[in-house]
Amino acid sequence: MQVLKGREVTLIPDLGATEQWKEKSALLSGICKRVVVSNVLECTSDEEQRSQGLDIADFFLYSPSKRQILHQMIQRNPALQLLIDELDLELIE
Repeated sequence: MQVLKGREVTLIPDLGATEQWKEKSALLSGICKRVVVSNVLECTSDEEQRSQGLDIADFFLYSPSKRQILHQMIQRNPALQLLIDELDLELIE
């Protein structure tokens, strides 16, 4: 643990384990300068990924299809679907 002494540490927990890691991060707070538990995976994952409990390595290895990327974009901004429909756009694979 000495290697972490005085350092700023960011923890990226597996999906579904964020609360557990937040509790465990207290163990590092006395050693590290700062400890952050990231929720980036929770914010960017879908229900299927959450049910699988994926971790950061899974996301580095994962290469989404164009259709999956478009679906994620529409979820974040539903107006995109209206634009696609109005302009009769098609996804090219």
